[in-house]
Amino acid sequence: MSPNPVLERLMAENGLTSDTRLYRETLRKTLERTSTSGIFSLAANATPAESVIDVYGQGHTVQAEQVGAGLAFAETPRPEWQDTMEMRVLQSGERTKELLSLERIEVEVRLGDILDQGGLIYPVESVAIERAWYCTLPAGSIHVKLVV
Repeated sequence: MSPNPVLERLMAENGLTSDTRLYRETLRKTLERTSTSGIFSLAANATPAESVIDVYGQGHTVQAEQVGAGLAFAETPRPEWQDTMEMRVLQSGERTKELLSLERIEVEVRLGDILDQGGLIYPVESVAIERAWYCTLPAGSIHVKLVV
């Protein structure tokens, strides 16, 4: 990880370290097995819907896809924090909420693993119930483990 003063300040101000664990719910079918037991690969989203604060630029709110492919993670494992009202409406047309809940699984990632691949973190503006971070994933995926 190369020194980035904005990233270092953001992490210090928010009590984040490379050992910080971040969490998200995902559909079980999006996880790919790796050669390590209990570790899965989760692909970056090339067209994320989150609004983030571009702390590395002018500090404006932008769509996450403008800063690069990645995923949003929360600081605490909390079910359904990603579900904005808009997402629930979109999903309800495809499947019922009960069916989706059966397929969802909570995963965690170590922030250092994101930073080691050159990823950056951005505060998510579009999530109000949880402190969330959008993480760019230059490698195109990240290794995660299941939260049990």
